Amino acid sequence: MTFRRAWTMRLRAGAEAAYDAAHAAVWPELQAQMRADGIRRFVLYRDGTTVFAYQERQRPFPDRAAPASEITARWWREMAALMETDAEGRPLQTMLREIFALRPDQETENRETAR
Repeated sequence: MTFRRAWTMRLRAGAEAAYDAAHAAVWPELQAQMRADGIRRFVLYRDGTTVFAYQERQRPFPDRAAPASEITARWWREMAALMETDAEGRPLQTMLREIFALRPDQETENRETAR
């Protein structure tokens, strides 16, 4: 089963180029940690200082209060100067509600004939 979610985060003004550069060179050990955590896909998009994140996992998402791995916590410390964070240094996230998904394994209902 695939679990997915999306959220937004905010960069500090003027941090866009540094944020992009950091993500052009994500540490191999961080990528390995994400894979070990069951992350199958993780995509970031940016519009100005707004970052949109989408993630798919092979198992349920951990509770936000769960401690991060050491490598993830180190990455967050590096990113803290670039983005809005909570008191523990975790990036502030606004979770998004999924309202539509086109799935290749579902039949499409013909709404014209279903009326």
